[in-house]
Amino acid sequence: MLEIISASGLPQIISITVNLSAEEAVRTAEITVVPVGETVPVSPGQETVITAGADVLLTGYVRDVRPGHTATERTLVVTVCSRTVDATECSIEHPTGEVIEKDLAAIAKELDSLKIGIETDGTKFPKEPRHKVRDGETLFSTIERRARGRGILIYDTPKGRLKLATKPEGTHTGGLIWGVNIEQASSELTERGRYSEVKVRGQATHGTDKQQLRGQSVAKDSGVKRSRPLVILHEGETTVDRQKTRAEWGAKRGAGFASTASATITGWRDSSGKIWDRNWLVYVEDPWIGIEGMMVIKGVSLTQDTSDGGPGTIATLSLADPRALGGENPRGKTATVYSAPGAITVDWEDE
Repeated sequence: MLEIISASGLPQIISITVNLSAEEAVRTAEITVVPVGETVPVSPGQETVITAGADVLLTGYVRDVRPGHTATERTLVVTVCSRTVDATECSIEHPTGEVIEKDLAAIAKELDSLKIGIETDGTKFPKEPRHKVRDGETLFSTIERRARGRGILIYDTPKGRLKLATKPEGTHTGGLIWGVNIEQASSELTERGRYSEVKVRGQATHGTDKQQLRGQSVAKDSGVKRSRPLVILHEGETTVDRQKTRAEWGAKRGAGFASTASATITGWRDSSGKIWDRNWLVYVEDPWIGIEGMMVIKGVSLTQDTSDGGPGTIATLSLADPRALGGENPRGKTATVYSAPGAITVDWEDE
């Protein structure tokens, strides 16, 4: 179904591709527009909001402008980035460069000197005794250091804010079904990045007990049959709970990324009319690629090109086992084919 797409301040759109991911802080769009006037009608840094019908897809700035022509035709291609691009490229300006006794969301808000905006999925994060900004560090890089140890994803919203999330946001209706709405699909099953045990070690700045000096949390993946250990040094101040969270996150993501897929479907929306979105669950049924169960959408590429030979209006979804983004075991009928059965268990012990 053809989408009615507009980008404020830009000429009429000929074709567009919007890319968004649960693992990237900046969504982007590449747009071919109709050249108008005697000069280039678009400039880098120009603010724009891209919409599909009543839904906002991207709020940000023109990044690149690429005009061209032949003897008889003009072309104009524009790329657009989310407002969050400044959180990944610009240095933090803060009076002291440190934040005391605040959780990660509060730290991000205090260090958000460019007023990009911070959102969460409602998760209560633990307080950090002290967070020190490194010279020249960006907002994204400083909070990403902490996020790795807390099992937190950082990505952008359609309105151009940063979002901190620990689990999938919801479930799409209708699903992806071979013979119904899947045009083409592929999957990959791999052992790469997957370990029998993920061991997280760290020290606390206060205390002299074993758990402060040489504590270790171990997460075991029962789907890995031979010994494949991985040792991770905990990022930041450690406690038993934090080490366990870090170990579980590492093991779950390893199990999740061992099973990935890609599906191209007609249209941008699920059966309820919601645009396909990153970090949302979706039911997938495609026996030809060995999948029948819930998967999480890691990334989305939305394309509309109605020119001669163009693909029309399609969405390409990058999919993974839900554990890749903090979800739970999908337990689908073919879960044993593309995903490890059983829960990830975490224990604390001495190093």
